[in-house]
Amino acid sequence: MSRRKPIDAKILKASQEFDAKLFAETVKGAFSDFPDYRRNQSRVLYPIWYLSLIVLCGFFCGCNTIEEIADYADLQEDWFSSLLGEKVSAPSKGTFWWFLVKTPPSALKSYIQRWFSKIPGSLKDQLLAIDGKRLKGANFLDHITHIVELFAADDRLCLASEKVLDKTVEKSTLPIILEQVDVEGAIISGDAHFTVPDSAERVVAAKADYLFAVKDNQPSLCAEMENFFDQAHAIEWNELPHSFHQEIDKGHGRIETREVRVVEDLDWLPNAGKWKNLACLIEVRSTRQKIGSTASEVSKRLYISSRRASAKDFAKWVRQHWSIENKCHWVADVIFEEDENVMDRGHSAENMSLFRRLAMNIAAVADPQRGLAGVRRAATFGTGYLKGILAIIFCNEVSKNFS
Repeated sequence: MSRRKPIDAKILKASQEFDAKLFAETVKGAFSDFPDYRRNQSRVLYPIWYLSLIVLCGFFCGCNTIEEIADYADLQEDWFSSLLGEKVSAPSKGTFWWFLVKTPPSALKSYIQRWFSKIPGSLKDQLLAIDGKRLKGANFLDHITHIVELFAADDRLCLASEKVLDKTVEKSTLPIILEQVDVEGAIISGDAHFTVPDSAERVVAAKADYLFAVKDNQPSLCAEMENFFDQAHAIEWNELPHSFHQEIDKGHGRIETREVRVVEDLDWLPNAGKWKNLACLIEVRSTRQKIGSTASEVSKRLYISSRRASAKDFAKWVRQHWSIENKCHWVADVIFEEDENVMDRGHSAENMSLFRRLAMNIAAVADPQRGLAGVRRAATFGTGYLKGILAIIFCNEVSKNFS
């Protein structure tokens, strides 16, 4: 039985020192340049910062839909009114609906970049996974909502999120994302969607390195690599310079052996020059065997990279690429029920997704030892916990990133 995680002392201290007036002023300042779609400001009852805060707090306290956020605002009416300094009724579902439908997503994206891109001590040598995700519930008039995100594996932070335009592909968002985040020194990993010479050139131009999967969308490169590695295995790598690393994992009733080999001698590879700064080829060969059985399953994956590193480093980076699925997309779907959400008018689907990422990032920064589900339970039921993490983000050391 797992041990219960105590509330972090810094969160308890921040909660005890919570100053509603200072907090409200800080949040106002943080959202001071947030665009307001409402034309007649003289009739505005709820400021933009106020609506944004309620949505963000709602996601922390177990809300997954706009209806639940409206109910939450009603139940917490007294506390939110205290932040405004006057007694007002809770915003209606319609108010939140128009706010999410009309607000340009670029506004929220700028806050993700401003607040969280400075938090990692350095992106140098950190793996940044880029991958796409479809918001399955958002499908208005056959216009799907598909987003591509850049995720810092070590810090568990979503650094950028960009919607894929209709009739385009995931790789079309790469130039935009690279403009939004300073990736100098990092390793950017992507699946075969991004394995094109143009993507490699753009990553290198941003002073980063790429680690791209190679599949059938690059048939010539894939065939050459498969042929080389098959022949190398046939002669047991005799007199072939390479780096080797092996990992053995036991779990889920099976034993998995992963062998990683890295080859830097590329003189034999046709058209190697079309891949900017190509430094090595990587093969990951996995053998899975059920415990108690003699049968085994072998699979292999191929990669190219502009980074010169050991097989052990590449073994780590290849596994870390899946953190965007396990620690970002899975969390969004299972904890926030993102795929079940049917908000699909205007910018609502993308904005709801961005607010979820804001909540995920804040949780990763304020309480990194607790999973998001645990953070939501603590925010919902723990006395003062929500105030504590909000104070840490908006009023304490992290707020320096808002300037």
